[in-house]
Amino acid sequence: MGVAIRVNRGQLYLDIYVNGRRRWESLHLTLQGDSKLDEETWRLAKIARSIREQQLFSKEWNLLDPIAGKKKFEDYCEEIAKTMPAKSHLAKALPYIRDYARGVRLEAIDEQWLTGFKNYLLERPTLKQVTAAHYFAAACHVLRLAYQSRLIARNPAANVKKIQEPESVKVWLTKEELEKLARTPLGGELGDTIRRAFLFGCMVGLRVSDLKSLRWSDIVRSPSLMIMKRQQKTQTVVGVPINESAWQIIDDKKLHNANELVFPLLSASKTSATQYFRLWTEKAGIPKKIGWHTARHTFGTLALEGGADLYTVSKLLGHTDIATTQVYAKATDKLKREAVEKLPNLELSKKAELKKFRKAEGE
Repeated sequence: MGVAIRVNRGQLYLDIYVNGRRRWESLHLTLQGDSKLDEETWRLAKIARSIREQQLFSKEWNLLDPIAGKKKFEDYCEEIAKTMPAKSHLAKALPYIRDYARGVRLEAIDEQWLTGFKNYLLERPTLKQVTAAHYFAAACHVLRLAYQSRLIARNPAANVKKIQEPESVKVWLTKEELEKLARTPLGGELGDTIRRAFLFGCMVGLRVSDLKSLRWSDIVRSPSLMIMKRQQKTQTVVGVPINESAWQIIDDKKLHNANELVFPLLSASKTSATQYFRLWTEKAGIPKKIGWHTARHTFGTLALEGGADLYTVSKLLGHTDIATTQVYAKATDKLKREAVEKLPNLELSKKAELKKFRKAEGE
């Protein structure tokens, strides 16, 4: 391991050699040919080399990075945000992080600071509690990454409670409502694709991202029809049997290449499905606002109502935590009613016993 200063056409670079690999890093310093100016330029270059050597040494020996921990928290958040989608929670939280952080260093953040940031988000009149929860979780995620990367000695977010998200009302379809939608056509090629994809989602529980990327190669035909697919969100493989009704939705009686998409128009179209869902439910006479995730909720809820146990439904949905699946059990009154109906049937056959029972209750 070594770091040297190199000159190329008047430009100064760091020549970094680590684990048998060499790379050059520009210092954005230029020699001017003036002895006094160049002396200062060389002084800055030597400081940069010393800093880089410290960082490389710390990384090699699994020590704290003595330089990166002094970064401003908002600057580090921006670095991480650039590696994420433009509409990620962290990207949206940046204005609030900048406003509250005001130059605080990564190494200076503790539980008290983080609690203050949580309260700051909750006090913003423009933020709903669920949004504040997402933004706070994003900041905690950055601190966790900083700890894992050895930029800070400890993760203060591990000791601060998250903002509790208000429990959302899950929308799902009853068996009767699902049958109504199946009987209700949705005009146009895209409309028909959205209709079939949604109904198929209700039968197999896939997310819309997985419906869009579903290929014929993801469908295993032996010994029985089943989807074996790596989920885009969790990257875990989920296996879901395909029953006859689900197969009829996608079976167009044609031969397909393994790499072909099952719903090609769904992934190709940039049109929002919201207007199609609104028109579809109106035509079917269903007073519910549905979206793609409604199909997944419908699958989970109807599977539980059909007698499947929570663990099985959790595996079918590809949940990594069974607590996530418990939301579906909460969603249905039918399960609650059935649980109560299964309680022992107590009968008092004699009037005397009933009178005795009532008298004891009044004492």
